[in-house]
Amino acid sequence: MTRRGYYFRLALSVVIDLFDLTLGRIPVFGSVTEGVGTIVLVALWGPAGLLNLWELVDFTDQADSFVPTATLVALYVGWKEGMFGKGSTNVTTRDSAAPSE
Repeated sequence: MTRRGYYFRLALSVVIDLFDLTLGRIPVFGSVTEGVGTIVLVALWGPAGLLNLWELVDFTDQADSFVPTATLVALYVGWKEGMFGKGSTNVTTRDSAAPSE
């Protein structure tokens, strides 16, 4: 994953959390958007996106909107992929067919 692609996905995760904070507080609509948000997060981040399913536990859709789950998943995957820290300049893997330097 490139750095630009990561930050684009991170921005989408923040938008999902903002949507959950505003319109996601409507009781039935909020549960539907959490299910759709989970599908989008799995598409963006893989199995780590399934963590968003914990928000379905709150059937009132009020308390879970204050926890930015999508953003936390994005930050976790970015940390795991090495997007932050000393080694963050070489985030894409080298091609094995490329001539060595």
